[in-house]
Amino acid sequence: MKAPALNEIFKESKVLTLDQVSKMCECSIRTVQRQFAELAVYRSYNKNSRYYTLAGIPKFNTNGIWRYQGILFSKFGDLRKTVQHLIADSEYGLSGNEIGDIVGLQPRSFMQHFREMDGIFREKYGGVYVYFSDDPTMYAAQSRKRSQICEMQKISDMVAVKLLVAYIKHPEASAEELSDTLARENRCHISAAVIVNFLLFHDLLKKTPGFRP
Repeated sequence: MKAPALNEIFKESKVLTLDQVSKMCECSIRTVQRQFAELAVYRSYNKNSRYYTLAGIPKFNTNGIWRYQGILFSKFGDLRKTVQHLIADSEYGLSGNEIGDIVGLQPRSFMQHFREMDGIFREKYGGVYVYFSDDPTMYAAQSRKRSQICEMQKISDMVAVKLLVAYIKHPEASAEELSDTLARENRCHISAAVIVNFLLFHDLLKKTPGFRP
């Protein structure tokens, strides 16, 4: 069996099991495995890792995931390596549900196996475990961003709109002054810290150099 034959088979079928390739090429599974070892091959991280595809076929999304007829592949390798990469690459760490949404699996079906992974540790935020990088610098940045998100969740859409309106009207006001203005004019009681986190999260502070946190 030559490599071009495999390329043609996968070009048409895109995703196959070892048994399917073996039958289509009329050779043993061991022969297929040897041929795979010489090629860039991706193995599915669901469906019991039974499915394979060749490099160049998957159209990975921005998270490095490709779904084909319910079969999932990652450009980072198996599920463990994928989860490790996603957590390390995240701006604010990831909860189990957030990881599940990205990889397309129910978190309860796999996260219990990944509670202890190299380079990763978990910490509770708002009663939910969040997974962070264990690199001190990366953790500090992720944790800060996660805290900002938690603070933002305390602001309703209506209050957020009122905050933005006040910010536009008073671009030179400090966070404390905006807090006082909202309390006086709109009866919205938001701390200066929450205001700063909200504006930081939306990159609005960078656009107003004169703002005084």
